[in-house]
Amino acid sequence: MHPKGLLVGVMGVMVLIAIIVVVSGSASPFDDPLQTPTESSVTIVSTPSMPAPVEGTGVVPTSTPVQISIPQTIPMMHTVERGQNLYRISLIYGVTTESIIAANNLMNPDAIYEGQILSIPADGLPIVTTVDAASFAINVRPEMLVSNNLTNFPVPIEPSDLQGIPIDSLVVMPPMVVNRVQAIYALGQALRRNPHAFSKLGDSTIENPHFLARFDEPGQYNLGNYAYLQGVVDYFHGSFGRQGVAVRRGLHSWSVNDPMWADQSFCRGGETVVACEIRLHNPSFIFIRLGSNDVGVSDVFDRNMREIVEFCINSGVVPMIGTKADRHEGSNRNNEIMRQIAADYRVPLWDFDAVSATIPGRGLDMDGTHLTTFFAHDWRSSLAFQRGHGVHSLLALMTLQRVLEVVTG
Repeated sequence: MHPKGLLVGVMGVMVLIAIIVVVSGSASPFDDPLQTPTESSVTIVSTPSMPAPVEGTGVVPTSTPVQISIPQTIPMMHTVERGQNLYRISLIYGVTTESIIAANNLMNPDAIYEGQILSIPADGLPIVTTVDAASFAINVRPEMLVSNNLTNFPVPIEPSDLQGIPIDSLVVMPPMVVNRVQAIYALGQALRRNPHAFSKLGDSTIENPHFLARFDEPGQYNLGNYAYLQGVVDYFHGSFGRQGVAVRRGLHSWSVNDPMWADQSFCRGGETVVACEIRLHNPSFIFIRLGSNDVGVSDVFDRNMREIVEFCINSGVVPMIGTKADRHEGSNRNNEIMRQIAADYRVPLWDFDAVSATIPGRGLDMDGTHLTTFFAHDWRSSLAFQRGHGVHSLLALMTLQRVLEVVTG
């Protein structure tokens, strides 16, 4: 066979393998977050013959359809509201009360309580949707192929710690989280989420222009020794400078779930800020940075945060939960809640609180809530590591890079 033809053939096989690995390689992360996964949640049910990649790029044309089956046995999470019983909940989801009882091992079905989280199994046939093959394609350049075999992809050199704290302690993504992220992402791709887009959900602590914004302005930032992050900056170009409709001053966890807080200039009637942002920007990932305005209502904060995370997961958007440096609630209770929620739902945690102690004044400005600014976005300067936003944005970028790694390989 002519070497050029062999190269195209090898690259075509690679893309097919990439589709199979991304879509069906992770084990059922959509089960009850406290139980062990038992089956694959997303599988390919048909893969039409694919055209060869565009010469020299390894990218499959976007017109190639791939059908994805998402079994309706994927359970959802429901938070019991006042006055609800199992019968009313079963009507909402179109399932039997018996299936809810079995899924949650309820000993006394009449004893459910407000705020209780129930796993809702779904009955019926699988949902089958069609996605473009290019959604799962891997960019492969000919120089990455040696003797017609794949070499290792170049791995960027990244530090093992930030401010002396292991990055694995700050970007918390153990194997169970990796599996969950891969499956949420696969669901998102089946729902045609934009793999190159992320959104922001939070209060004034992540407003523009301080949080990540200048990464959309070439020449206006310098990563210094963190140049390995340039790839993730390029990959998500267009999302860094976008504040979106889900970042609002004074936002609480409860107001995220209240349609009255949605901007009526952009949002539809009955839409919450997060539902509106996901519809408008169609992201695959979302930063969640809340808690500074939720004071003295830890139970309410816990419940609302879980609703937010569940909504993102069921929408095929990977939630990345961030902790905060302030103690505005008079303790560290809200951070403890966010860490527990990240563990329960097996989603990424970017634990800024854990590194904030290494920054003068915990990186907080005079009001004790907002972060000290670092508009320069220049990590060659030692000042970057003495300012709240300098470390905050860098850690968020590291989190985004780690999450991108696990969904693209």
